[in-house]
Amino acid sequence: MTGPTDEKGDDRTYHVVRNAEEQYSIWPAEQELPDGWTVAGKTGGRAECLSHIDEVWTDMRPLSLRRFMAEHPDGLAEEAAEDPYADTPSLVDRLSDGDHRVEVSLRPDRTAAAFGEAVERGFVFLRFTGTEGGTELGVELVAEDCVLAGADFAAGTGEVRLSGVLELDFVPVACTASIDLATLAGRGSLAVRPV
Repeated sequence: MTGPTDEKGDDRTYHVVRNAEEQYSIWPAEQELPDGWTVAGKTGGRAECLSHIDEVWTDMRPLSLRRFMAEHPDGLAEEAAEDPYADTPSLVDRLSDGDHRVEVSLRPDRTAAAFGEAVERGFVFLRFTGTEGGTELGVELVAEDCVLAGADFAAGTGEVRLSGVLELDFVPVACTASIDLATLAGRGSLAVRPV
């Protein structure tokens, strides 16, 4: 409670003080006690007061903690909180069930040409629009499984079939999607991959 002092030159008188949680400290006798602290019966030099605290403060846990632990000697029983989503299929399960609307997610420019560059780099972002708020997934493309024939990214015409992999909620999944380059939207689905 008090700042550091030079113990050798400190000849002040101190009070041993205690708070409502039965935690001890010392406080200069000439100063007004801070709120929540009372004199605990010992007054004297700094070393004398600290020695007294060492003798009487044998359990440094706050009083509220000591009482709580006494009321629960075997600890707290694990109470499983009811999962409000227990009956709701996981996102992986929902997106693995049939085809879903998807759109290409690009920043800053949402163009077929920018999409073509992302495909060339081997990584695209697809947004499944049917989920609450939409679900944007980063898909690492498997080049040999993608069908790009007939697609003209520069003109924004044709359709591509993408195939790639990702992890969603710690579950490895494969993603397939057919994208119309004119709208940068289409249909897609997920399938859980064996580990």
